Amino acid sequence: MKGRSKARAGAFSLDRTTRAAAIAFLLLVAAVFMPTFEAPRAAYDYLVVFDITQSMNVEDYELDGLPASRLTFAREAVRRSLRELPCGSRIGWGVFAEYRTLVLLAPIEVCENYNDLLSSLDGIDGRMRWGNASEISKGVFWAIRGARDVGGRPKVLFLTDGQEAPPVEGEGLAMFDDLKRGDIGGWLIGVGGYTPRPIPRVDADGRPMGYWHADEVVQRDPSATGRPTTASHEQLSEVREPYLRKLARQVGFEYQHLSTIDSVRDAMLTPRFAENRRAPTDFAWVLAAMALFGLLIGHWPRSTARVSGSV
Repeated sequence: MKGRSKARAGAFSLDRTTRAAAIAFLLLVAAVFMPTFEAPRAAYDYLVVFDITQSMNVEDYELDGLPASRLTFAREAVRRSLRELPCGSRIGWGVFAEYRTLVLLAPIEVCENYNDLLSSLDGIDGRMRWGNASEISKGVFWAIRGARDVGGRPKVLFLTDGQEAPPVEGEGLAMFDDLKRGDIGGWLIGVGGYTPRPIPRVDADGRPMGYWHADEVVQRDPSATGRPTTASHEQLSEVREPYLRKLARQVGFEYQHLSTIDSVRDAMLTPRFAENRRAPTDFAWVLAAMALFGLLIGHWPRSTARVSGSV
């Protein structure tokens, strides 16, 4: 009698495991073919602008244990931020040199175009530079205008060390006539360390040519009158944080220093810059989780009770 009970228990256990596996298989098949659904979610739109002037070649960061230039570190910080952005977000690229910001790529949806965004990001470097001047305030104004003109009113995220060449003194420049403070929101991200470093000199193909010397760069604002208030060292470069903070206030941006690789992500995901919109959302993970749970239940050991006095 006891042997017959064990046989029935074994058959039930096998049957339970088989049924759990079959149900899990069906759930996984359904997950593979499950379509995406439109669902409301928070999303972010940015036109990301990189300063590609020569001071961004200063290597005052470290990446994976090796020295890294400001531009390289800024690019990697943006790369890691892309994978944190929710689907429905849109990102575009721009570059700044001389006094202009050029929009390279109007903002596109992140999830559908993730690989294309990474590939185009890799191509942004100093060889795109079309001039050696660095009138950053004008570049920021051009970035705001570019964000307004591409449609959708994306925020601007402008990465720069803040070193104007020629240097600017006084209160900075007035806004363009067709722009007003806060017209387009965004971030100025200060890139670089606080210790002045020599600026590498490179040719049009990016080959190093030593460093810039004091007698090769303009040391003060040509339009300034009177004696300079501070000693100038424009052949050296550090993040010009006071100037960037002032410029950010002038245009209605926020300011943040690129102190860690996560600084860009933290800025991008600021809740007040989020917009609620319907975006394709994948719920296949729910079916996959149900399949895994079913398999665990199917293989969970059944407790057996000993009957007192059984032979």
